[in-house]
Amino acid sequence: MTRFKEPSLESFIKNGATGYKAVLFYGSDNGLIDEYRQRVGKAVCPDLKDAFRVASFSASAIEDPAIVVDEINAISFLGGRRVVFIKEANNTFTNTFKNILSEYKSDALIVVTAGELKTKDSLPAFFEKETDLAVFPCYADEGEALLKMISKFLMENKKTASNQVIQYIAENLGADRMLSKSELTKLVTYVGSSSQITTDDVTACLIDASALSIDQLQYAITGGQQKIVQETLDKLFASGETAISILRMIAAHLKKFQITLAKISSGIPADTAVAALHIFYKKAPVFKEQIRKWSPENIASALDTLVKTEIQCKQKNVPTQLLVSRALIKITALYGKK
Repeated sequence: MTRFKEPSLESFIKNGATGYKAVLFYGSDNGLIDEYRQRVGKAVCPDLKDAFRVASFSASAIEDPAIVVDEINAISFLGGRRVVFIKEANNTFTNTFKNILSEYKSDALIVVTAGELKTKDSLPAFFEKETDLAVFPCYADEGEALLKMISKFLMENKKTASNQVIQYIAENLGADRMLSKSELTKLVTYVGSSSQITTDDVTACLIDASALSIDQLQYAITGGQQKIVQETLDKLFASGETAISILRMIAAHLKKFQITLAKISSGIPADTAVAALHIFYKKAPVFKEQIRKWSPENIASALDTLVKTEIQCKQKNVPTQLLVSRALIKITALYGKK
């Protein structure tokens, strides 16, 4: 029964992926699944294009399991251990895989990949209960896992960054491991020969103008700055941002206020409550200052206005930009009113 955690998986890869007949990678992060699929495969056969040692199948296209069995049990023409990839598996593949495994007579490694499955679903459950099979769930990097991934990537590329800059990078990456690494590669290329990455580098490389405008709009609203709200909103609409996306991004910002105010009301110190949000360090003082001007009741009222406005915007032939503008000015006017 082997459910890998990251340290044991890394050890498995480092030791040539020995000791198991098959490993299953599944979850919501396709980028992470593909990364581990390749790394485990290369631990067995460094050249994944080697037709004598590598075979690949799509689970849904397997009509005759005997063909897969033949590939698993085949002897490489030039020697060396074989790796067999089975992609796009799901729970309907479980019985087929059991039949394939019953004919296993080699030292090949079978690497199975699947999408989102529950832990108790038949395929991951089967891998977990068998002593010669292993499973590793792949979910989106977040929190400490994301920070660790960023730090490791920078170190491997001989770049350094302060903890604050690493946090800033994390705030501007998505949830998919492959896309995150692509963005980090872009950042490393951008700084060139410089070994130190700064917040200016991150802003210039990873953050587009619309993201900066959204950030400006969010803090203008919770800072009671109506003129800036309207000016920034006009820019966002001109750049192609939709009414719904703007409403939802403002809602996400206000929910941070709601969560923090609830913690403060329960007796948690304001600094501790704000720190738990992992807000970019340059914005943390602004957030702390602004939250003093808001009550839980006004935040709830603001969120209710956003919900009602989104419903209105989803109707046909309505002036969505005007509706959003009115809603955000109305919310901004709540600043300081307790």
